[in-house]
Amino acid sequence: MSSSANNSQSSQSPVAMSLPVPSSSSSSSSEKTKEKEKAKKKLAVFLDINLDSFKRFKGLSSFIANSDENEIDKVFKENSYQVYQTMLSTFSSYELGTYKGKHSYAEKEVLKLMELLKRILIHLEGFVKKGWQVKSIVNVLEKMLGIENVQTLRMSGFSVLLIFLEVMEKPDKYKLELFSSVIDFTPFTADYTNKIIFSRKVFSAASEMKRFIVMQSTEQPTKDDSTKLFEQIFIHTDKKLNSNNNNVNVNNNNNNNNVNVNNNNQQQQQQQQNGNINSFNFWFELIKTYYLPVLYPSICKQNGLLTPEDTTGFISNCPYELQVVVINYLCNWITNYKQIKEYFFNSPSDSSSSSSLTSLSTFSTFTLNQNNQNNPTALTNIVPGKGNISILLEIFKQSCRLPLKYYEVIKKSIQTFKYLFLDNTKDLEFGEDLPIYQTFILNEMLHVFEAESQNFEKEREAIGTYIIDCVYKYLIEHYHSLTTELKEISLLAMLQGTVTLLRKSNPNKSVSISLEQSIVSTTLYGWIKSKEINNKKLWEQFHQQFEEIYHRPEVIKQIKSKLLQVTLVLKELIYPLSQRLITKKIKDIRNTAKGGEPKSLDHQEVPSEVSQDPTIHQNIQWDVETCKAIWHCLLDLFRNLSKIKEPTIHEMATQIIVDIVDLFIRTEQEVEFSDYLDENKPKHLSLINIFGSRLFDTCQLDSKYTKGKVLALGCLCRLVCRHHPQYPISVLSHFYSVINAAMVSPSSNGIDLSWSIILNSSNIFNLSIPGANILIPTYLYKIKVILTLKGEITIPLEVRKKCIVIINSLIFYPNQFPNMDIYNQREVKGKLLGNDLTMSEMKKDIVEILSVTLKSDKSSENKVICVWGLSVFLMEEFNCNFNQDLVNEIVDEITNHTTSIDTTVARAALDSLSSIGLIFKKLSKSTIQKILVSLCTSILRVLPEIEAGTSSVAEITIASHFHCLLDWISLDNSIFDDSSYAEFRGLMFRCIEEGLGLKDEMWSSNSFSNILKQEAAAAALNTNVDTKDVKGATKNLTIKKNVISKINDKFRDSGDKSSNISNNQEEEDQTTKFVVIHDACETLLNHCLNFTHNFPSKQGAEFISSMIDEEDDKILEEDEQQINTPPTNISPLPLFCVLNENALISVVEIPKPNGSGSYARLFIRDATGKYVWNFDCDYDLENQIKQSPLPSLLEGTNSNLMVLDSNQNSYHLINKYSNDPTIKPVEKDEKLNKLLENLSVEHPECLPTQGKFLNQPLNCLKPNLVDIFTKNQNELNAFIQREDSLNIQEKYALPPIGTTWNAQIPDKAKPIVSQSCRLLLSYLGFLDVNIYTNTLRQLESTNKLSRALTQLDITPGREILKIGVIYTCEGQDDQKEILRNDQTKQYNSQGGANAYTSNLYRQFVDGLGWPVELAQHQGYMGGLDRKKTTGVYAPYYATPSVEAIFHDITLMPTNPTDPQQIHKKRHVGNDIVNIIWSEHIRDYNSTTITSQFNDALVIVYPLPNGLFRIQIYRKESKVPLFGPLIHGMAVNKELLPLLVRQTAINAYRYVRHNTPNYSKPYVLRKFRIKEIVDRYASDRNYVDYIHSVASGSSNFPITAPITSGPSSTSSPSSPSSLTPSTTPPSTTGIPSPI
Repeated sequence: MSSSANNSQSSQSPVAMSLPVPSSSSSSSSEKTKEKEKAKKKLAVFLDINLDSFKRFKGLSSFIANSDENEIDKVFKENSYQVYQTMLSTFSSYELGTYKGKHSYAEKEVLKLMELLKRILIHLEGFVKKGWQVKSIVNVLEKMLGIENVQTLRMSGFSVLLIFLEVMEKPDKYKLELFSSVIDFTPFTADYTNKIIFSRKVFSAASEMKRFIVMQSTEQPTKDDSTKLFEQIFIHTDKKLNSNNNNVNVNNNNNNNNVNVNNNNQQQQQQQQNGNINSFNFWFELIKTYYLPVLYPSICKQNGLLTPEDTTGFISNCPYELQVVVINYLCNWITNYKQIKEYFFNSPSDSSSSSSLTSLSTFSTFTLNQNNQNNPTALTNIVPGKGNISILLEIFKQSCRLPLKYYEVIKKSIQTFKYLFLDNTKDLEFGEDLPIYQTFILNEMLHVFEAESQNFEKEREAIGTYIIDCVYKYLIEHYHSLTTELKEISLLAMLQGTVTLLRKSNPNKSVSISLEQSIVSTTLYGWIKSKEINNKKLWEQFHQQFEEIYHRPEVIKQIKSKLLQVTLVLKELIYPLSQRLITKKIKDIRNTAKGGEPKSLDHQEVPSEVSQDPTIHQNIQWDVETCKAIWHCLLDLFRNLSKIKEPTIHEMATQIIVDIVDLFIRTEQEVEFSDYLDENKPKHLSLINIFGSRLFDTCQLDSKYTKGKVLALGCLCRLVCRHHPQYPISVLSHFYSVINAAMVSPSSNGIDLSWSIILNSSNIFNLSIPGANILIPTYLYKIKVILTLKGEITIPLEVRKKCIVIINSLIFYPNQFPNMDIYNQREVKGKLLGNDLTMSEMKKDIVEILSVTLKSDKSSENKVICVWGLSVFLMEEFNCNFNQDLVNEIVDEITNHTTSIDTTVARAALDSLSSIGLIFKKLSKSTIQKILVSLCTSILRVLPEIEAGTSSVAEITIASHFHCLLDWISLDNSIFDDSSYAEFRGLMFRCIEEGLGLKDEMWSSNSFSNILKQEAAAAALNTNVDTKDVKGATKNLTIKKNVISKINDKFRDSGDKSSNISNNQEEEDQTTKFVVIHDACETLLNHCLNFTHNFPSKQGAEFISSMIDEEDDKILEEDEQQINTPPTNISPLPLFCVLNENALISVVEIPKPNGSGSYARLFIRDATGKYVWNFDCDYDLENQIKQSPLPSLLEGTNSNLMVLDSNQNSYHLINKYSNDPTIKPVEKDEKLNKLLENLSVEHPECLPTQGKFLNQPLNCLKPNLVDIFTKNQNELNAFIQREDSLNIQEKYALPPIGTTWNAQIPDKAKPIVSQSCRLLLSYLGFLDVNIYTNTLRQLESTNKLSRALTQLDITPGREILKIGVIYTCEGQDDQKEILRNDQTKQYNSQGGANAYTSNLYRQFVDGLGWPVELAQHQGYMGGLDRKKTTGVYAPYYATPSVEAIFHDITLMPTNPTDPQQIHKKRHVGNDIVNIIWSEHIRDYNSTTITSQFNDALVIVYPLPNGLFRIQIYRKESKVPLFGPLIHGMAVNKELLPLLVRQTAINAYRYVRHNTPNYSKPYVLRKFRIKEIVDRYASDRNYVDYIHSVASGSSNFPITAPITSGPSSTSSPSSPSSLTPSTTPPSTTGIPSPI
């Protein structure tokens, strides 16, 4: 192709480029003078007739080159004959056979002669028009145009011919024949398969004996030669148009500089413009007459330029090279010249033209039908219109069918015709024909999409993108301003363009992704924006056409994109979110990103929200009905979803449906529930009605579409198995049938349909869906297959988890519906897979599945769920006639995992055993014994392995065993009383002994530990065991430790350094190597000692630690003035000591209530708490009993009476007193005797020098002591005798000193401040020098010590928990509404501010704990106050190890002026765990109460079947999986409060235990005691210590009062021989009487 083919504006032929052009340079005047002189000389040469023609021609050429046009014109007119003759004679010299010179030189000279001939025609135009030299000129042109000539000569001659014809104005037939026969079209015929016939032969000299050959060519003409000749016509026409147009532009520029425009100039412009159109008309008519019939014979026949029978020319299509030339120049001319545009548009057409035009509907329908038949050549065989318009359309038609290598020309053509027929159509006057033309234009563009694109993919993408961006998008942008006909045409054109490009019949199978995306997206957007919701036939066509291209995945993707965008618009219109919800949603998203959102086991990650497309959301004005109609139209693209043949495409289409359903499901949960009830707001969509049929149909497909069925089944399960108003029975029955069939269908390609069902229907049995129980056998069968059978297919972890969740949801069914038998629906090929299911069989299945899964599953989380499920099943089993064998199986499974190497599983197993203990009174004794013995056995088995370093069990696991035992012994005192548990008691203390490191290696075979074991074994055979024995044994352990300590001291004194170091290292290894286990043992042991038979205390369960401080009940200063006080620089402060490095001891002096003396008040602070005892020394028990009112009360009665002391504490009087009590003889203490004997045997170093045993009488043991006593007695007798020998009367015979002789009674000795304290310490042995130096040390009494003790006193001795309880009634979604709930308000059926709690909720709260009056409550308050601002009562629960208070928002007063209810929110918002009772008809949103601290939620929903659904939410990053309740369980009413409370407690514990640096209460108090001892231990010697006790002073400066927390100032109880403090006292045991 020539270069001129692509750019006609700049194209010039080689001849035109070589023309001599007059100089136009701006040279100096001297240069111009020289040029003129030279021109005159050359002109003189030309005018010299004596010279030959060659020289005269050269002179004339030189003159032309150096002269201006006026001079040239003058010379030509004055010497016309000579000019022509010179040209003619010179030309004749170069004819074939005449010139003998070089061929190349002759060619150049001939070309110059042709240029001279052009000037002759231009300057002598008037002469030629009159016939001057016409025949001669024709003769010259004939010789130049012969086909045998070289191409350059023919080109030059043809350009002269064009000027010649234009000069002639009305050339005769011969000249026109010459014009029409110059171009040879034969080279183009090789591109056609059919034979091409031409009506005219090319002008040739073959028959004229080469008369017309000037310079013969050696090559045959080519397509390029013919194209260049053909283009000369357009170049010549274009020059004429441009030259006139340039003149007009110059005039316009000159006129713009003047204010007044001359009318003459305007007329001149008009004449020049008319000349433009006349020149164009002349040439286009010639082209139309002589060349278009050859190039476009079809349209010429249609317009009568050819007869219908004519078969000449290029019938199928114009040669591409020539088509490029035609369309290139036409586009330029039509765009730039209005007259040329009018020439085509306003051409006359006869009345018969209408016969060739079809109506709009007929034309459009025809086109689309042809497309459906996949016949691209028949798209538009009929070109509409008549005359020039039809020719123009034909040219456009063939331009669109050009090969893609001409894509720039195609683009230009499309751009031009868009401008002509689609832009500014109001100016066009085509009437009813315009829509037909527009349809034709748009349909012809489709050929671009089917053009052969091999090696031209980029070109096709470029032109396709241009059509989309500049045509389709233009129509979409101006859609609403288009005519009605053009709107429909535009939509169908976009649709057809999409189908044409992407259908299977397109020869170009590969389409770039970007082009495919662009055209589908644009088409869908155009149809969406059209809002043509009433034209159902149009949309029917849309659906049918799109179904043809469903084989392309990108089409489905683009449908998804646009459908989701419209779905988002519809969601905003039907489900608008309030500003509150929008703000809340933003916060929730932010918290989720930080991992702060609580999640449940059913949690599914919400896909990221689709970003809104502004073109749909903002550029289109929507209303509800229009949006809904368009949405349904788009959704109907998948009306035949089940008929999509390709599985991959079907899966993608199904995924779109599923995504939309899930979006609306989430939206229904987000929107205000009040909107659902508001009739004035848009009605919510019925999802099952809209999507149900598509989903159900998909489920019926064969296994080829397994992936699509998986999606459909999962979506159906999510639709049905959710907390919302249930569907009709007809829908549910169809759903059950589909689920049943899918559950038992075989797997395909490694995919089992049941997996999707299980993943998405874990709630199916805990929502009380009508009829859902019929699926229980099917689910049990399939779950058993998945969890218990080993197959080749690997079951996904999440599927196994959901299986376990479903099984746990069925735990309470057998006992809740004991008489229900379920018909078996599990059919495979018409055969049942089993019998009907009874409830007893269901129990066995549940236990079997959970047990096998617990053993075989590799997931820790799944194992934990199984453990908790088994424990809850066991608890439920004891609510009815339990099966002991089934119970034993469960216990074995749980206890087998208490020593799991997976600490998570082991912890769950141990905590589940602790939870089972909550129903202690319902459990069988054998079950209790089995559990407790198993725990002890596990400890005794694993602990030696841990110490030896051969065990993989973690130390924390063994420590948790001790804590589990602690939970059990805290439940009921019968564990220490009932002989059934004798074996356990022996094992437990053996475990404690092992855990504390008191092993057999430390003593011989007759060691004290063995004695304890023997006693434990003997106790196991006895029917009753006294708790005093237990305490005595423990006391003996302490004694033994003291003995060991003394032995070490002895070795230290003897200087055996190495032995001392060795012993210290061994002791350190035993006590510090396994700190966690050691602390757990100590905790268990101390709780056994302190709280067995002593919980709850007489003050209540909230008291396990005394609240009295050293400053309470002090002796007032005025009272002290009456007593001999120490020196003024000494203050009577408490004496602080530490006993055995683990108990802080302080003693204070307090007055008796009757003022007759003082008490000694003993404070003991250890790791379990603070305990206070009041002590008084009694000397006359008989008189006190006589003076006491008790004997009179006891007379005449044999019953145990209850009396009240001064603090209203009740006591049962067990002992009966008589007025004359008898003193019983002292019984021999055989145990002590035996202990002393054993000590004598094993530790002879403790024996006296005589070697007698310690249990022998003192005179036998220590004869030296008898000697000493005898000596002292003798000295005393000697002193008495010496007094008797004196003369007493003489000594006292002197006169009296006083005023009287009467004898005076001596005053009673005044007691000192420390009298009672000193006596108590002395009686307890705390003043002995040995115990002081080894086990008792004094502390420095300073302000810092006071603060440290205060901190210790506020450190709880048991775990304290505060748990929120929130009530949500029906219709409540807002935090503000929920926090306004108040049990005192009246009921409002729609909830809101007037909602009150239901009776069922109040019963539930009462089961969580017992109510306590906050104003009087002395236990843990959890932030509540006693001033009734947070309510009057609160639920409270306590055990020896746990103390919990519940923040029930309904018990807190509602502030009518505070919409936020801050006083409620600050409690439940800061609680780690919240319990939510929801009576709403949809699920509670875990983020309803906005807080960063709610780490776990336990949600309870009452169900119509009498059960209660449980949801558990937790922040997975902070809270491990806890129990006993598992998400999805359905619990009965009896166990609900107990299980919910324990679940909340465990959740709280798990959060706290995962907190860095958290320590259990016992360990924390122990640590703080150690800190106090290390910091404040005194270095004073024994003398100072005794002095401070005797003087009642610490001998230190006065310190601030010691206070700790809320202290009680009530008076101590009435004196007795041993009186514990009762305000509130906390007794840890009964000390020996003084």
